[in-house]
This record gives sequence, structure tokens and C-alpha cells, in this order.
Amino acid sequence: MNILRSWYQKSSLKVKWSLGGSAAIFFTFFIFSSIQYTVIRQVMLHEEGQNLSQEISEIVNFYKNKPFASIDDIGTNKDLIKQFLEKDQRMIVIDDHGQWVAIQDKSKDIRFYFSPVKQKTIELTEEDNKKIYIARAPVISSGFNGYIEVIDPLTRYHQMMTSLFIVMSILGAVSLLLSGFIGFLMAKHFLKPLKKLSDKMRSIRNKGFQERMEPSSSQDEMGELTNIFNEMMERIEKTFNQQKQFVEDASHELRTPVQIMEGHLNLLNRWGKNDPDILNESLQASLQELGRMKNLVQELLDLSKLDQAERKSSDQNTVIINALNRILKNFELIHEDFDFFLHYDKLDSAMIKVSENHFEQMMIILLDNAVKYSDKVKKVDIIVEQSNDLLKITVKDYGVGIPEQDLPRIFHRFYRVDKARSRAKGGNGLGLAIAKKLIEEYAGSIEASSIVGEGTSITLTLPLSMYGR
Repeated sequence: MNILRSWYQKSSLKVKWSLGGSAAIFFTFFIFSSIQYTVIRQVMLHEEGQNLSQEISEIVNFYKNKPFASIDDIGTNKDLIKQFLEKDQRMIVIDDHGQWVAIQDKSKDIRFYFSPVKQKTIELTEEDNKKIYIARAPVISSGFNGYIEVIDPLTRYHQMMTSLFIVMSILGAVSLLLSGFIGFLMAKHFLKPLKKLSDKMRSIRNKGFQERMEPSSSQDEMGELTNIFNEMMERIEKTFNQQKQFVEDASHELRTPVQIMEGHLNLLNRWGKNDPDILNESLQASLQELGRMKNLVQELLDLSKLDQAERKSSDQNTVIINALNRILKNFELIHEDFDFFLHYDKLDSAMIKVSENHFEQMMIILLDNAVKYSDKVKKVDIIVEQSNDLLKITVKDYGVGIPEQDLPRIFHRFYRVDKARSRAKGGNGLGLAIAKKLIEEYAGSIEASSIVGEGTSITLTLPLSMYGR
């Protein structure tokens, strides 16, 4: 049993499917055949009993209507009695003392099952491990009082049931083999997409995430599985490429400040121990690079937390105009040479489904970028508009602008249009990625438009709170 279980567990799905299908079909056929066999047997036994009952009634009537001069006359009508009996049936005439008087066929063994009866009876019993019918009836005539016993060995019944059993056994064996063969072919056909999927997964393991399954036009579960697999591989490849780019960019960004700090420390080690100017310059430069590394690491941690966070609940609300006035007031203190203009119309009490801290974080990122990349015109416009159940906030600067081919990528991590100028301004290319992630967590969206040399507009859209409509 353990060997069979081990073999079954190691077998392919096609073999298991074939065995399962064959077993199901075989047991169904077996149950149906058993019921059919039992029904046929009962019907045939009932018919044999009815025929035997009619036969013995006819024989009894014959003896009642025929006068006997003596008991010896009873055995003189054998040829006539045979007309009432069927093949292999035996008839025995028994006197009222239980002794047989005549037997229809002396070639048969004189075996009878006498039992005095008051009326016609039909009994089903066994003889030599085979079913037989025994019919008994009393006979009262002018010359004889006794009993008639007819024994039916049910020859036709046994022959019919034997033939039926053989036919059903042969059909069962054929159906078992045929169902196993058809089940194997069907399993091979149905599992072909799974085999292709398995081969494709092995290919992906060896060659990379670029491999795909051929799109399936089928609407069944296999077709759906194929389409889901392709969609999943698209997402995995995209995520893998993003992570790869993230690691490469992070390594590149961290390499520069580390190299700068290493250079200044080497300078201090050689000549700065006794030179206050070199010492002060190297320490200031190292602290500046260390601060930049600290900011970069913090931004990476913020992004990591956002990637792991679930969508925020909308039970926190922010009064948009109040929050913007407070943020702009702080920016005016920091950037005294800039003018910040807030434009809104009848939205003093408008509220959005965003926590106040996160809204401030979004706006600080957008305003900080607007200030960094402004050129000669020191002006930033903040435009607030309502569109149905959404609130649009646009931050517009009048700076250097962004080339059209770079617009789709400015929200990617570490992406900077002008890497040299961005690094000089202290940017790591993570701000807009953080803002985009935060906005999407609140079921919002962000987009950018720009004209080179004229400025850039960043528009974020967030759902209005029911209290602020």
C-alpha cells in the first residue's frame, strides 16, 4: 500500500487525472450495472414464479377433472402432463401419507420437498447452491387424494443471469480501459496550457522576466490563468526594474558624498592637522555632505514606509485654505525674495479627506521644487479650484521648465532633469516621488505640464470631504 501511495504521489497530473476519471466512470458503471442486474433478476424471478403458479393450477385442474380408477392410473398420463411443464421442470405426485406415487421424469433423481399444504404455494429455495422454485398444491379427485409438487430449477433464469453477468463484466473491463485511455487524452489536452506555463516559468528562471505566455483567446479558466500570469509578470518585471534602478541610483547618490568626505579626511590626515584653514574647510565640507546623506537616507526611509503603508482612512480632514495660508506664510519667511500668490474663489471652508500633516508634506515638496527651479522671475502661483467632488491645487512657477520628453519621468525616484544643477541645489530626486505616493494613498492624482524657459505647473487632485462641499 505504501508503495502504491508513493507511486501515486510521484505520478504526473495526467496519470492522476486518468486514474481518477477511470475510477469515477468505473464505479458509476458498476453501481448502475449492479442496480440493473438486481432489477432484472427480481423481474425474471417474479415472471418464473407467475409461470410456475399457472402451470401447477392447470395440472391440478387436469387431475380434478379426470377420474382415476386406481392410484396406478395417475402415472399413465406422463406424455400429457409434459405439455404443461417447461424444460427441466420435475413434477411429483404424492399421496396423503407423504409417499411419492408418480414422477414425471424418472431419469431425474427422485428428490422432492414434501410439505402438506391446504392451498397452492410457491416457495423459492436453493438446490446445489442454485435457486429453485417449488410449487405445491393439494389434489382431491374421485380416485385420488394427495399433493402435486412441481420443481423448477430455473434453468432459463440461471442461463440468462450468467450471460448477463459475463456481458456486464466484459463491458465493465472495456469501459475501464476505454475511459482510462480517453481520460489520459483529455488530461493531456487540458493540461497542455499548464505544461506550457511550466516550461515558460523555467525559461523565465533561466532567461529573466522578459518571457511571456502567448495571449490566449480562450475564455475558460486556462485562458484566464494565462492572462493573469502575463499581467503578473508585467508587474513583477516593472517592480524588478524599479528596484534595480532604485538600487543603482541610491548607490550613485551615496557614492558621491562618501567620496567627497573621504577626500577631505585624507586631506586633513596629510596637511590639515596643523593648518586651521584646511581643517575648517574640510570639516565644513564634510558636515555639508553628511547632512546631504542624512536627508537622502531620511527620504529613502519615508519612501519605504509609504511603500509598506496601506491606504489611509478618510476620517481625517483638512481645511484647505487655512492650511495653505499657514504654509505660504512660512515660505515667505524663508524665501523673502519670492512672491507667493494664492488664488481661490468661494472655497474658504473647503475640506479634503487628507490628514493635515500629510497635506503639508505634499505642499512643501511642490513649493520647494517651485522655488529651487525658478530662474529670474521670483514668483509662485497657487491656484485652488473645485471640480465636482474633487479639489485641484496647481503650483505654478516661472522658472527653467522641463523638456516634454522628461515630464513622464519626473515622478520617478531619483530622476532629475538636470542632475548637476539639481545636486547643486540640494535635490535628491525623491521629493516628487514621495508626493506622488502620498497623493495616491488618498485616492488622488498628480500631473505636470511645462514649457521650457517659461515655467512648470504641478497639479494635484484630491477628493473633497463631505463636510466641505
